[in-house]
Amino acid sequence: MRAVLVEPNPLIADALGRQLGMGKIRYDRQDWAGLEELLRDQGADGLGYDAIVLGSVDDPARCVAALRAHQVGAAILCLLDRRCVATTVELLHAGADDVLVKPVVSAEVRARIEVARRRSRGLLSNAVRVGQLTVFLDGRDPEVGGERLRLSQREHAILGVLAAHHRRVVSKEHIYDEVYGLSGADPLDKVIDVYICKLRKKIAEATGGARYIETVYGRGYKFEAPPEHEEAASPAVPTAASAARRFPAIPFAAPGLHPGCLVAAE
Repeated sequence: MRAVLVEPNPLIADALGRQLGMGKIRYDRQDWAGLEELLRDQGADGLGYDAIVLGSVDDPARCVAALRAHQVGAAILCLLDRRCVATTVELLHAGADDVLVKPVVSAEVRARIEVARRRSRGLLSNAVRVGQLTVFLDGRDPEVGGERLRLSQREHAILGVLAAHHRRVVSKEHIYDEVYGLSGADPLDKVIDVYICKLRKKIAEATGGARYIETVYGRGYKFEAPPEHEEAASPAVPTAASAARRFPAIPFAAPGLHPGCLVAAE
């Protein structure tokens, strides 16, 4: 995960940077003028940040509104020196995803950024159901038909990245950035390929040979259930007969009706 930290006070910036590092968030430090220049030169798509952390900047609501006006889709997390309901409401209305009061804790910062990113991807919970697989984004191993699928730490991290982008192509570079982050590892070009092969084998063994991870040559990987598993996972459309079995008619006499009249109720 990559973030840009906008905090003019060097002491506070160092403290915030340590918390981001402890949360395995790789960050660049910029002042507001520098971030605006990056936006002008590269545009929103060129920034490449998952989150923007705004500290003690002048008129933070204006800054948030400016970022959204530039079509910045990254999560925006604003940090306040003290709790202020009016300022919080103003920031949220301007387009901020969340507001925290300093000092902050690394685990909470990362969790709140991940929630904002999950919302932006249209995910309503930490569980992503794909065919027979249920992938959890909160650290738990995935399940196949209710049975736990044991994965290594790296395998779990890679599958989480793919599941969060279900049905979309994820580049190898993006997986590197998400999985290795600040771990200090220097992965070789084929490391991700090796883990993908291991994931495919474990998923195939658990699902009767199904292939859930496809290679999109020159672009990356895509996580998607095979057609037969998609059909099996989709709920059946109830028929009139099945509805009648589920909701049998219960006879009762409605007020004002002849006792012989029966009204069906669910």
